[in-house]
Amino acid sequence: MFLTEIPKEDLEKIINFFENKKILIISDILKGRGEFSADWMLVILKVNGKETWALKSINEVMQIFGNGDVGLTKKGSLWIGRIKMQRKGGDNGRDTAKMLQFKINPVEIFDN
Repeated sequence: MFLTEIPKEDLEKIINFFENKKILIISDILKGRGEFSADWMLVILKVNGKETWALKSINEVMQIFGNGDVGLTKKGSLWIGRIKMQRKGGDNGRDTAKMLQFKINPVEIFDN
């Protein structure tokens, strides 16, 4: 089910939930929790044989990808800042198709 298929009043509750918990959600997605939580993010970009890299603290990365509002995509998924949340799907009916996935474009780290 896409978010655009949900009644408006329920959709507002979902969006409010993500707006109210935005910082915690972004932290869980990018940093994680506990002993193995990330402190840094390294992104290596290789184009036409030329490599560029960026190393940023996780707090800076969370600000980069958390910048922006919570809202809907054109196809009914959810934006949380610059993080796209969508249902996983595409698993030929396996239980994993019911999971959520969170997507970022790691190259955006170079713009900041």
